[in-house]
Parts: sequence; structure tokens; C-alpha cells
Amino acid sequence: MSTLKTYTITGTSFEGSLVFKYDLNGSLQSYELDGELNDVQKKWLYNGRFPFNEVGIRTFMSINNFTVHGGELDLSFDHFWDAYAFKVGKKPMAANIWKRMSKADKIAALTGIKPYDAHLRRHLQREKANPTTYLNQRYWENEWNKY
Repeated sequence: MSTLKTYTITGTSFEGSLVFKYDLNGSLQSYELDGELNDVQKKWLYNGRFPFNEVGIRTFMSINNFTVHGGELDLSFDHFWDAYAFKVGKKPMAANIWKRMSKADKIAALTGIKPYDAHLRRHLQREKANPTTYLNQRYWENEWNKY
């Protein structure tokens, strides 16, 4: 699980919604269509307007027929707990640490999980740190790609 910004787009010209999910670098990670687009709408969307990066969402924000919802990150402790995927140690202690962290540190901690996990896959003899240790010792600040 990774930290994604989710945008839901609804419009007066089609039934349903478009859902775009971007990583913290603004790269599209998934796209869902709830409903159907007609041929004209498909041509419009896929002819240079498809938002492959988060900046492309601005196109939809500037058109009166569309409403864009979302764009917020899930910085809840439960999201961290699920993303870290090593549910050992004292969950309440980790939750207390998380509660005291700044928004910037929460984002950094969440985005640091993936490189840390990749490092552990390259070094199988190392065990994953408990979530409280990861948070207390700020593991996300290590440059895991160099080890």
C-alpha cells in the first residue's frame, strides 16, 4: 500500500465518475471509470487530455462542466499501520508517536516505507524494524538505495 492522492471527477455531460490516483511524485498510479463515456467523450479525453500526471488534473478544474473532488493524502495512523505491513510491537505506542509527528514527517515516513522494504529485499539477513522503532529512529531519513 502506498500513499496516493485521489481525485474524483464528476461532470454534467456524463453519468458516473472518473477516479485518478497519483503517487507523491504526481505520477498516475491508477485510473477508474465508474460509468461510460460516449465516443466523443473518449476522443476528447484520450486526445492529449488524459492526466498522466497530477498537473493534468488542472485541465479538469478549469472546465465548468467538471467538478474535481479530493486531492488530500490519507495521513491517518491506520493508513501508516497498513502501509508498513509489519504489525508487531505496541500499536498504541506507535499511534502516539504518529500523533505527535508533523504532517511533513508523516508524508516522509509513508514514502520511506517503499525504499526501506526494497533495501530489506536486497539484504535478506536483516529483519524489518518494529513500527515504533521505524518512527522513533526516523528510518525514512536513511538512504536505503545506497546500502
